[in-house]
Amino acid sequence: MPKIVVIGESGQLAQSLRALHWPSGFTLALHGRRSLKGNLEADLLRDVLRTEGAHLVVNAAAYTAVDHAESEPQAASALNARLPQTLAAACAELDLPLVHSSTDYVFDGQKGAPYVETDAPNPLSVYGQTKLQGERAIEQAGALRRWAILRASWVVSEVGDTFPVKLLRRARAGEALRVVNDQWGCPTVASDLARAIQEVALRQLDGEGAACGLFHFCGASDMSWYGFAERVLAAAKKTGLKPPPLQAITTAELNAPARRPLYSVLSCARIRQSLGLSAVAIESDLDRMVRSILAR
Repeated sequence: MPKIVVIGESGQLAQSLRALHWPSGFTLALHGRRSLKGNLEADLLRDVLRTEGAHLVVNAAAYTAVDHAESEPQAASALNARLPQTLAAACAELDLPLVHSSTDYVFDGQKGAPYVETDAPNPLSVYGQTKLQGERAIEQAGALRRWAILRASWVVSEVGDTFPVKLLRRARAGEALRVVNDQWGCPTVASDLARAIQEVALRQLDGEGAACGLFHFCGASDMSWYGFAERVLAAAKKTGLKPPPLQAITTAELNAPARRPLYSVLSCARIRQSLGLSAVAIESDLDRMVRSILAR
């Protein structure tokens, strides 16, 4: 009975993986802070994978608080760099495939055109730097025969403290809605990313070489955060919510601790051509997501 071990049990990606329909006979085992008790050492992780009888590992764990990472670089490095390195070593020793989720923030946003997998990374923040270190640890784990890294952009869902959740919380409270209009990316529904990871994992278990390597996977629509906020609030208005006016601001006006790429649109041509996988436009799931958030 094939078993997929997912590291990162409480995050939106892990929860989306749990919610998927898996082929008959497959089981998922999610591990995170509770079961690992903060211990990310190689011996413990190898023991967990052996005890579970893992056939493949998905790393969905990450330190994603981009601004907090600037003042907590060691915490960000532990999850974003050291954990992937340790998992890669454990998977290499046990000859298990590893699928890892990464980010568009490994780029500096200066290209002005969609980024492809061969573009040189140049992260601007501690978050982006540590995520890149995690990628390279996997790529350079010479004994790891089967691995895949999926870089995604602006992953959102109704789980956790994602952009739509925070925006609607402020809108419902009547707070000022100020959103940057000069950062562009591709919002990606977490369940859509989970389905892509599932497909990559299943193909790796089938021994398909095309499912190995570095891929970009993100939503089909590119927009600014302000444009995304407009869409979220338009969906919210359908439910009867009357939000305050939305104000566009610049990144400079936001004055956030971490620098972000102003343009981090990803080209998904490789994963589409190699595996036939394409993400949907964020609009296709937005009404459902907004209703779910507002119902809480």
